Formats: sequence, structure tokens, C-alpha cells
Amino acid sequence: MEPELTVSDLQIEIARQIVSLASSERWPVGERVSDFALARRLGVSRSPIRSALALLASRGVLAHAPGRGYVLALLPDGNGDIDGIAPPSELEDIHKRLMADRATGAIPMEVSETQLAERYDATRGTIRKVLLRFAAEGLVQRQRGHGWAFAESLDTDQVEEESYQFRMILECGALRHPGFRADKDHLASIRAAQADIMRIPPASVQRDQWFSVNASFHEALAVWSGNRFLVQAVRQQNSLRRITEYAYFERLPHERIRQVCIEHIAILDALSENDLTFAEALLRRHIEGASRYEVD
Repeated sequence: MEPELTVSDLQIEIARQIVSLASSERWPVGERVSDFALARRLGVSRSPIRSALALLASRGVLAHAPGRGYVLALLPDGNGDIDGIAPPSELEDIHKRLMADRATGAIPMEVSETQLAERYDATRGTIRKVLLRFAAEGLVQRQRGHGWAFAESLDTDQVEEESYQFRMILECGALRHPGFRADKDHLASIRAAQADIMRIPPASVQRDQWFSVNASFHEALAVWSGNRFLVQAVRQQNSLRRITEYAYFERLPHERIRQVCIEHIAILDALSENDLTFAEALLRRHIEGASRYEVD
């Protein structure tokens, strides 16, 4: 039996996710960091969350506040800060390389652990842990008998169009959900992150940084619906889109990123005014526009 994911690896992985959230959503310094809320959001138990929070406290990102637990002590800025605070583990490195290789078609839809172990010069146990993370993201599943099969990526016009239609149903439906309530503080932090991206020099916008800010916006709409199944579906769509963005991000004009942020901000402003009808109309137009956009 292969060894379980070590505590240090898990600490690093979760710590990086927490720092990425804080950076992309512009958490205010001094804000309480809830282990319970993070456990629900990241889909893990509170024990590894607490270990990751302790790691971040030791790096100065968090601080103890009497009667409040951990609070944010400093706001990380982009991927460079994340790497400095919690350098990527071997699992994180292979996860990124595998994502990029799948996006460019360098590896096929069906693979074996042995093939991947040879390609990435890693043990089968390490590869299996990486694949299990992909499985949790809805991007791969174990084949009966042998090997793994990746989910169909958004690599044809028809599949991509079906994805946009599905997202239209999901996200616009989230705004019409009876339980929809936009969290004002969360909304403000996401809006600030969109504005920050627009101020970054074009050449300095990084792929993972852009994806995190973009995905956080769309996931928030599902989270505010209060429906866990909508959240799961949007997260799976975001993961599929991430594979696609690994392939074409370098050709994505900065002006397109700016336009997306402008549209996101307009939707958030409508939600802040509790105008759900206008927000849904803007969201529908935003998704329809994205479906027509092509990278030259």
C-alpha cells in the first residue's frame, strides 16, 4: 500500500490555496480567518486547515488575535509572494506540469500511472496522489481494471459551446435561486481584486493569478445561492476551463482581461444594489460574449 499524503505536503498545498484565496479576493488585513469556513470551501477537514493556518502564522501571513483566533496579518500579492511564503511541493509541481501537458495535448486522454511516473520522474505513489487530486476536481477518473481517463476537455467548438450553455443555466440559475444572498464583504473583496487586475501592467499578469481572480468571481455566484450542488458544478467547470487556459493564456490580449473585469464589476455592482434582474441580464450577456470570443 502506498503511503498517505504527508502532513508537510498537505500543509503546503492547503497553505498555498489559502494564500491564493486571500490574494485573489483581497482579504482585508485584520480579517478573521475561520478554519470552519475554509474547511467547507476547500473540501477538507478542519484538522489539516488548522495545520496550514499554523504554518502561515509561522511565516507572518497570519497572527493570533485574543478571542478571535487567526487574523490576516499581511496581504500576499500574486504568485511570487505565494511561492515565497509556501514553496510548491513536488505534488504541486507535478500537478501544474500535468495540467499544462494535458492542455497542449502532450499526454493523451487515457494514461497509466507507470507512464506518468516515467514522464515526470516520480514514484507511482506520488503520481497516484496527483491523480486523486485531479479526480477530486472532476478532471479524471480511474478506469476499470487499469489506468486513468481524463474528462473530455474543452478542445472542440461543440464541447466549448455546450460548456458555455451549461454555465449559462448554472450561473444565471444561481441568481434566481430562492436562497441567493450576496455576502457584502465577500462581494467587496472580489470587486477589489477585479479592479487590481486592471491596474497591473499587461506583461505582469500571470496565468494562475488571472485564473484565480476569474474563477473566484464565478464561484462566488454559486456560493451565494446557498446550493452546494451548484457550487460543485461551477467548480468542476472552472477546473475544465483551467486546462483550456493553460493552452491559450499566452495569446490572450490584456485588453480582453480588462474587458472581462469591467463586466464582472458591473455584475457585482448590480448585486450590491440587490438588482438581481439586471445582474442576471449582465451575466447572461457576459457569458454569451465569452462564448463568441476567439483568441487570434
